[in-house]
Amino acid sequence: MTPLGLWGGDALIYKSIIVLAGLAMPAIAGMNWYLRGTVSWPQLAMAGAVLAGALLCFFLSRSGRREIAAAMLIGVLWSIATIYAFKSGYGMHSAAVFIYLPCVLYTALFFGLAIASAELALTVAALVLMYLAEESGRLGGAAEFAAQRTNFNFLIGVILTSIGTLIVSVVYHRRVEREAARVVAEAEQRRDAMEQAQLAQAQLETANAKLQALNGELALQARLHERETVRARRDIDLFHDVAAKDLPASLQALRTALAAPDDRTEALLQREIEHMTTVAAALEGLGRRGESALARVPLDLSSLAREAAGKPRADGSSAQVRFDIDANLRAEGDRRQVAALLHHLIKRAVTACRAEPEPLVHIGGGSLEGRSVFFVSDNGPGMDEARREQLFRPFEGGRAEEDTVDIGIVSARRIAERHGGDLFVESAPGKGTTFFFTLSAA
Repeated sequence: MTPLGLWGGDALIYKSIIVLAGLAMPAIAGMNWYLRGTVSWPQLAMAGAVLAGALLCFFLSRSGRREIAAAMLIGVLWSIATIYAFKSGYGMHSAAVFIYLPCVLYTALFFGLAIASAELALTVAALVLMYLAEESGRLGGAAEFAAQRTNFNFLIGVILTSIGTLIVSVVYHRRVEREAARVVAEAEQRRDAMEQAQLAQAQLETANAKLQALNGELALQARLHERETVRARRDIDLFHDVAAKDLPASLQALRTALAAPDDRTEALLQREIEHMTTVAAALEGLGRRGESALARVPLDLSSLAREAAGKPRADGSSAQVRFDIDANLRAEGDRRQVAALLHHLIKRAVTACRAEPEPLVHIGGGSLEGRSVFFVSDNGPGMDEARREQLFRPFEGGRAEEDTVDIGIVSARRIAERHGGDLFVESAPGKGTTFFFTLSAA
């Protein structure tokens, strides 16, 4: 597509030349008849050739051959002007010579300045030849022009060509303005659409990030749910063990004692009642484990440990036991449940070491793998590996006669796990027992 054809200027030029040539033919014929009483066939032939050439170029442009049409138009106009100037004998004074200027303009608009410069050089050469021909007498020039009384024709030709060129320029300029406005409007629409697309993309990325976060939360909830399910199954197994093994054993012991009372009957009854009370309390604590969400608050574990140590002292079961509680033990968790955890651990430690000559229970804390860890230790007889493995399964294989509070250890572990932590034990025969617990996974 030619540069001028980008805005439809080529078709506009073809149409204007067609109109001007069509108007020129009757005007030329009428003026010549009026001035000379006869028709000027060379002028009519020139106007007809221009009209035919413009029509042909217009249809070539409509068919998509714009380069050919533009070149043909310029060539036809230039050739007709040159032929008429020489054939009529008017030379440079021919009205057709004025067509050279629009031809140079069209060439610059259609094909650029380089080709227009070449055409201008060719036009100058043709004008020089006309000048030399007029000087040598081969062309009549101005004298012939005046003799034929065509000054009026020349004037009309110049006026029509100038008006036509001006009209074409104005129309083309307005068309370019409209096209430019349309292009600017489309650019604005594209920019708005791009901004909307970028905004939509940002919203999509935000939604995707929220979705990823939600997926992460759901996955975490799924893992927590699975963990809770495992714990619930362990609790059910524990309840089953208590119902199927421990309680029947306690009831059988009570029946035996009542059937044949002796001096040990009262002590046996008291021990079994204490055992059943302990089991019932621990099971009740396990049953309440999932009632409500944890109320995590900053905790002073040293103060909670002193409160838990005061309960065995109050009932006289640990009158001889010495407690060593580290200061400034800090953590975060549910106050009621953490207090119950410390109570279970301290009560077991007191039970384990109160028969020692100098019973000691130590509550402290430290760091393990970047986590805060707390412990409750005693200087009791300790446990072997088999007993440690059975510690969290207190009724597996029958009731543990030597220790009636192991179910409290199970409850303590559940509390630590619910806080996101863990509870584990280190012990060896003759070296005491230490229970470690954490209250957070991080």
